[in-house]
Formats: sequence, C-alpha cells, structure tokens
Amino acid sequence: MEQARTFWENQSEKYSTAFEKLPELAAYLDRAERKHLFKVINVSPEMHVLDLGCGTGRWAFEFARKCKRVTAVDFAEGMVWRAQSTAEELGLNNIDFQVASVSDFKTDDKFDIILISGVLVYFDDETLGTIISSVKKLLKPGGKIISRETVAIHQRQEIRNEIHEKIGAEYSAIYRLPDEYKQMFADYGLKTLYAEDFTPTNFPMILFRKFVPDRQKNNKMVRRLLKTALIVQYGLDPVLLKNKWLYRPIMNRFWKIKSMLFIYGIDS
Repeated sequence: MEQARTFWENQSEKYSTAFEKLPELAAYLDRAERKHLFKVINVSPEMHVLDLGCGTGRWAFEFARKCKRVTAVDFAEGMVWRAQSTAEELGLNNIDFQVASVSDFKTDDKFDIILISGVLVYFDDETLGTIISSVKKLLKPGGKIISRETVAIHQRQEIRNEIHEKIGAEYSAIYRLPDEYKQMFADYGLKTLYAEDFTPTNFPMILFRKFVPDRQKNNKMVRRLLKTALIVQYGLDPVLLKNKWLYRPIMNRFWKIKSMLFIYGIDS
C-alpha cells in the first residue's frame, strides 16, 4: 500500500487529467463516460454518495451537482487537496473530503451509491475480499455499488514493482478477468446488476497512436481531424455498445486490458 501511496502522490503533483497532453481524448472520455454512467444508474437529489478513491474529484463533482451530499475519500493527500481546491472554485460545498485508504475507511454513515473507480486493481484478492465485505455494510437498503475498473481481456495479469516512466515511481496492479470480479462480489452477497465495456474501442486513437508519426502529432490539422473523429466516435458509441461484434474483434486483437463498468446490489 505504501508503494501505491507514493505512486499516486507523485501522480498528484503532475496530474490534471490522465490525458493532459491529449485534451481532445480527455474531452471525449469525459463526455462518453458521463453519458454511459448516468444512463444506467438512477440518481436523485436526496441521495448520499460515497466516492472511494476520489482522486482529484472528477466523479465527486458530478454527483455533487445531482445529489444532496457526497463523501469523497482518497489516501493520496495531494489528490484530496487538489479536489478540495477545485470544489471551492466550482462552488460545490456539499462534498466532505477525507484522507484515508479504501481498506481503512470507517464511518457510521450509510450510502445510496458507493463509487469505486480505478482502485481495486491495487489490492490482492484477500484484501479485496475484506474491502467488499466492509463496503457492503455501508449500503442503504436498495443501495448500489458502482465499480469502474480496468480488467484483463484474455487472462489475468499481475504487475509487480514496475516503473511507471511518466510518474517515475514503482507500482503493482492486478488486472482480473470480469468474471473474477463478479464471483468475488457474489461471494459476499452482492449480485452483478450490470457489466459492460465503459467505452468501445477508440478507433480514432488507435489510428492516431499507431500510424501518425511523432513529429506530426502536434500538427494543428492532425489534431483538428482527431477532434472531429472523436466527435463522430462519441455519436457511434451507443450503436457500438449494442452491437459489440462491430468492435470486439479489434479490441481482442490489439488490447490486453480494457475499462469496464460494473454495478452491484445486495442479493436478496
């Protein structure tokens, strides 16, 4: 855990968006993921939402605009500091920020929605089981757990003590298969209500990254074409998600991991 803390503290010093050098991609992902998430999860003004692993607050801000109260937790103090500063700038005063790890967070509150985004890959199976058990106890009756995780496509992958070149720190992660997550949550009495690719294969970015020479990547015309292509991709996403045969073969051919959206509820 200390290794992961160091990794994310280093990340917080440089972080504005995971794709800060590609604002076109950041804008696409932000729109596409928000559209997908709020299409499949119902929110109402009286809800209390817990954002575990809130990072710089992207999802906490979204829920704060729609719900009465948000509790946002992250173990990287730098991330929480940035999130608090942004919340103040946005005039969002209904977010309670706390510094704590997902595995250590304790509260007497109960929540309508618990969001865990991009966090579970950093825990081994035993610790993950403990987290699932603890988080389940924080749900109100009828509450939902939303998990946005990077998963393996073909087989489970475990990364141990690798150096992240951009951040300059070691990190470890476990990219589980989707069925592994479903089974682990089921073992603790949580039923999978929804499990889908968060966004389809991003064809414009495949072409941009693989075929555009580095010297041309900042060309204004190239970036304008990329922006236009991503707008088209955004429009096609609903069609692709309903017709996975249109993109899954390409994803399975070129990708080892992907982002998925899971929703769990207590299995009554």
